[in-house]
Amino acid sequence: NKLLYEGNSSTSWDISKQIKSYILELEGIQERELTLVTSIRSSQRLQRANIAIFFDAAFDSQNNRSVSGLIVKEEEHRIVVAKSILHENVASPFAKEAYAGYQATRLGIQLGYHTLDIIGDSKTVITKCQSENRDRSEIGAIISDIQSLKDFFQKVIFYFKPRNENIEAHRLAKRALKKGEEQYLEGETLRAFCEELELKRLGCSE
Repeated sequence: NKLLYEGNSSTSWDISKQIKSYILELEGIQERELTLVTSIRSSQRLQRANIAIFFDAAFDSQNNRSVSGLIVKEEEHRIVVAKSILHENVASPFAKEAYAGYQATRLGIQLGYHTLDIIGDSKTVITKCQSENRDRSEIGAIISDIQSLKDFFQKVIFYFKPRNENIEAHRLAKRALKKGEEQYLEGETLRAFCEELELKRLGCSE
């Protein structure tokens, strides 16, 4: 169009060369855009791959109550959220861990994680959560609820770790049961809790 309106003339070879140059320029732009999108998606996958929710539970057998303690860790094991949930009419100590696993899975969905590790120190509950088979034990209904939530994730894996590697969730649950209150900690309130944990780790506080 430019050639026509300016009254210029050009050979077919020149026009062909210009068209090819224009096409190559478009392809270059598209390739750069694709590279950028791929890079962003890869970065998101890397960030989400390091996220884990640790869960544990404390049980009051006299009142049939339990507390689920949840610790959310991101890169370099940094705690970003701590949450405790009270449960009434808990049938057994066995059920308390299942409730905690369920609450950990729910929290992962609420926080918008697509890829997540969920870690607890009950081998039985972790094994049942990993399974796709219907569970017929006394906690079968809770396990079924956990299994139904897996579809909300791109990838969710349940891992067992011993109590000494899950101490923050354990202490959070015991603390909340003693106080009889639920908590959602982040920011300044979370910082105070983490400082308290560090003091206990060093043996400076009961």
